[in-house]
Amino acid sequence: MILHHWDTDGICSASLLMDKYGKQENFTPKIGNYFLDDEDLSALRNYDRIIITDMNLANARELCDFADVTIYDHHIAKRVECAEHINPYLDGKSYPSATLVIYEKLELPLDHRIILGMVGDVGKKILERPEKEIVKRYLKKSGRSFEEMESAALLLDSSYKMFKRQEVLDNVFTADDLDAILNSEKLRKNQETLEKEIEALVSEAEDIGKLTVLKMRTEHHIISAVAREIAWGMGKTALVLNEKSDRDEIYLRSPHTDVSKYIDLAKSRGYNAGGKKEVVGVVLPRGEGRRFFEELREDLS
Repeated sequence: MILHHWDTDGICSASLLMDKYGKQENFTPKIGNYFLDDEDLSALRNYDRIIITDMNLANARELCDFADVTIYDHHIAKRVECAEHINPYLDGKSYPSATLVIYEKLELPLDHRIILGMVGDVGKKILERPEKEIVKRYLKKSGRSFEEMESAALLLDSSYKMFKRQEVLDNVFTADDLDAILNSEKLRKNQETLEKEIEALVSEAEDIGKLTVLKMRTEHHIISAVAREIAWGMGKTALVLNEKSDRDEIYLRSPHTDVSKYIDLAKSRGYNAGGKKEVVGVVLPRGEGRRFFEELREDLS
């Protein structure tokens, strides 16, 4: 069983692992959960070998009670001692994607999936990082454009943003075909719907000096996309609150500041949180988001 994140990096990472370990069943937690709930854990108990990729699951250790566990990841994390935990962060290194971790660790051929993982997580910023040489090498070899990589990443991400969990799982089995991604009609329809909503929400963001902030309400899983558009568009730290019907979400992204300390702050409040140096995502009980949002806003200002 391959257990993966629902975004482009997670999808492509799972696809790469199937090249190495063979085609097999795959699983993603309920979209928006950076942990396994009781239903998820129950479903996974049927497997004695689980490979996790692109997720720093809060309760990954529970899987070790019934399975041999291997983790390929790149997020800020503490070592899961009961698993084979492959994450450069544990050695003080920053990697833009789990696909790059897998590519190097398993010595795989360079293909579009490695690039899509990086572009999906970092976007154009990958061209400002040392890993840009890997991107350029692939583009030159393949004759593909960077714009095609951006488009394919957005299309794959559209499935989770529309909360289509089964579509996310299905995408793993077509991720090895770049043209299949780019020409997918169902993914294009997803993306058209999302682009309209993201554009409308971004236009409501408020510039308050060092920060750009937004309070919004949407059932689509687009808070990270909205925060990214705001942060990159304004060149400032973006702080976004989404008040959903069943939970609150906060997303913090900064193009220039290490905001990772807020992961521990959120966890100290009892919230589920994760991220990297430049991004923090927090899931909170319904109705508790505004208070923590204002606490972050005051501290960041």
